[in-house]
Amino acid sequence: MSNQEAFDRQNQEDADAAKAAFKAHQAKHTPPAKAAPSEPAFLAEHEVVSGDTLSGIALKYYNSAVRDKWMAIYEANKDVIGDNPGMIKVGQVLKIPQLDA
Repeated sequence: MSNQEAFDRQNQEDADAAKAAFKAHQAKHTPPAKAAPSEPAFLAEHEVVSGDTLSGIALKYYNSAVRDKWMAIYEANKDVIGDNPGMIKVGQVLKIPQLDA
C-alpha cells in the first residue's frame, strides 16, 4: 500500500468515526418527539332550546350545576357561544366535554 493510499484510508476512517460520534451525540441530546395533542373527548352534542342555560345543561349531563361543570361546557364551546356564557342562543349546537372523574 502506498503512502497516499494509507493516508486516504486513514482519512476515511477518521471521517467515519467523526460521523458515528456526531450521530451518537445527536441521539443523546435530541429531545423525544412530542405527541400530537389529542382531541378532547365529548359525551354528546346538545342543541340549545328555549329556556336552556349552561347550568341546566350541566345538570342534565353531569348531574350537577356547579360552576366548574357549566364552565367546562362554556370553555369547550367558547367559539360558538362567544364572550358571554350567559348568552347561549336557541339552535346553537354545544359539545359536552367528558370530564375527569
